[in-house]
Amino acid sequence: MELTSEQQAILDGAKGEYLAKCVRWLVQWGDVMGAERLIKCDNTHALLPVPNLMARNASKDTMDLYMADLKEACQHRTAEGCYCTVHAAFITTEDVDVPENDPEQVAMHNELADLAADAGFIPTFTCAPYLVGNVPVKGEVCAWTESSAVVYANTILGARTTRHGTESAIAASLLGLVPEFGVLLDENRKGTVHIEVSADLTHSTDWGALGYFAGKIAGLGIPVFNGCRRPSQDEAKQLCAALATSGGVTLAHIAGVTPEAPTLEAAFHDDVPEESIPFDNDTLQAQYDALRNITGDEIDACVLGCPHASIREIAEFAHLLNGKKVADGVDLWIDTAKGTKGNADAMGYTRTIEEAGGRILTDTCPTNMRIPYKRIITHGFKQAHYSRGMIECESIIAKTEACVRSAIAGRWLGD
Repeated sequence: MELTSEQQAILDGAKGEYLAKCVRWLVQWGDVMGAERLIKCDNTHALLPVPNLMARNASKDTMDLYMADLKEACQHRTAEGCYCTVHAAFITTEDVDVPENDPEQVAMHNELADLAADAGFIPTFTCAPYLVGNVPVKGEVCAWTESSAVVYANTILGARTTRHGTESAIAASLLGLVPEFGVLLDENRKGTVHIEVSADLTHSTDWGALGYFAGKIAGLGIPVFNGCRRPSQDEAKQLCAALATSGGVTLAHIAGVTPEAPTLEAAFHDDVPEESIPFDNDTLQAQYDALRNITGDEIDACVLGCPHASIREIAEFAHLLNGKKVADGVDLWIDTAKGTKGNADAMGYTRTIEEAGGRILTDTCPTNMRIPYKRIITHGFKQAHYSRGMIECESIIAKTEACVRSAIAGRWLGD
């Protein structure tokens, strides 16, 4: 890889060993991916994770080394002009009395959050940074972790980010640099799969179903959706999350919506495939059926807000719960960012939800915390898919109103 004299100097240790290591990470990754240079990055969403139950079998030495590296990263200021936010965690600083929210880990989380803030990171701790102020513009080069947010940035906002992990996003945050490859390049943003949509997409979860279907087909490719209306922000959020759940999608195009795809032809760089794959109402229903493979109707958890809920969604949840009571033995979790919860507190939605027996959870989600359940109901395809493996429970995917009705009844009532 060809480095500038300044980049080479940092690699040679001019700004210390840690930043030299950061350049080395980016150069080695870029070499593997065929990048020819490092380019300026203006926006990052980095993972600074206290591991909690993710490291349940790790030795103390391993944990100490892991945390020491994150703390060392936070001894360096974020790059000048680079807007850096922080991804969701595996625990919460909310007063939640569950054994999975280990107090020692909470203390570590608070320490790391303070260090990150002092270093210039904005401690949003959310999987949906675009809901709390990190909204890059068309063409802005980013380095984002969280696969669903990556797809949203590329597809809905027209920004440019490859998928990042902990090390590369931290390096990008401190250096303001990323290796140039993949969807950062115009030629690699061309659509690869044409999906013609005729299904009636009436709810955000329907858009999740479309994404779940397309991710399986596209794999690492770039699906192009034609024939569907413009999605709302919450519908787009579910679409992008599901695309990154069933497949390895980084970018999709919605013809007439994605900033660089005003037409179907533009999405395919004027090379539209002769064949298209249909997504009709039968295909839509099949996606729901695929995540309703259950052995009973009783539920012990309802999880809403995956990715993290918007204030508009929380208003809807509060409306559906107003004057109602969640069934005994059912935990109703609403996951969101701290900033969004602050708005919900001020608007009275939090009180309505808590009076109904629900709980707003910030920084994380029950699946990330590994809270064990037998059977959950959720409106998010990502949550329904991953909960089966991460907490080994049965899951039911349903639209929001059906989820709330079932949480009140304590059992799956159907659509």
